[in-house]
Amino acid sequence: MPSNPEVQVAASDHKGWGAGQAPVRLGKYLAIAKINLHQAIVYRSNVLGGLLFYTLFIFVFYSLWQAIYHGGEVQGYSLKQVVWYLSITELLVFGCRTPVFTQMNEDIKTGALAYQLIRPCHYVGYQFAGAVGRMIFNLACFGILAVVLGMVMVGPLPDYALTTLPCGILSACLGLIINFFLLMCLGLTAFRLEENSAFYLVYQKLVFMLGMFIPLEFLPGWLQRIARWLPFPYVAWAPARLLVAFSWPLFWQILPLQAIWALIAIGLSLLLYHQGMRGLQANGG
Repeated sequence: MPSNPEVQVAASDHKGWGAGQAPVRLGKYLAIAKINLHQAIVYRSNVLGGLLFYTLFIFVFYSLWQAIYHGGEVQGYSLKQVVWYLSITELLVFGCRTPVFTQMNEDIKTGALAYQLIRPCHYVGYQFAGAVGRMIFNLACFGILAVVLGMVMVGPLPDYALTTLPCGILSACLGLIINFFLLMCLGLTAFRLEENSAFYLVYQKLVFMLGMFIPLEFLPGWLQRIARWLPFPYVAWAPARLLVAFSWPLFWQILPLQAIWALIAIGLSLLLYHQGMRGLQANGG
């Protein structure tokens, strides 16, 4: 646990937030998101490396899947669907990459958290609003590239119903919320643990293997059954599956689980934050 006196004092000043004050207006968080969106646009050259790596990644795995597919389908996915699936999962990963885990670690361990607490908004909400602003620009850039690459490599999905697109986008938004707040939970463990990077690495690998790299349906049946009760497939697999092969029964099966995991991730991050702040307040007297 950090022992920086500035953090302890700021945590003590932060004690009464929420209980004795009027609710913070949503406009403050919209302003934070707008500022971060503007910064992302100003420093737009930062995404060029990611766009190049994304293109290389999709091309390599398109070539791999093209060699694997000799016709027909694999577990209900055609070649076109699996290429679009990979384009979407990588779009979510590249376009919504957030440094929240690293930022949380740095703020807590160095005591920079003290300067964040003086802002007239909740620290967790501030981080989320800032991430949303950055994601909007990144998603726009990577989304355009994903569509171009998909159309060039395999063409449009046959008989695709655009009326189902909002359902897939809703699922993608829930997946981004799950991912962000789970990463925040991992970052908040810095209140208790000096070294927590192992949790981050394990989380990345689970998201990668349970739906990002390959569809969940390609896994052994016993592993699929276990994975569907975990949050990791609902970050990338769920929205990509609904976007490339939508069905209403699957939508009503996936969406409630995504909503539940989103609420759990948000609630757990708030709980860890308030527990960490109580520890700091105790140290600060």
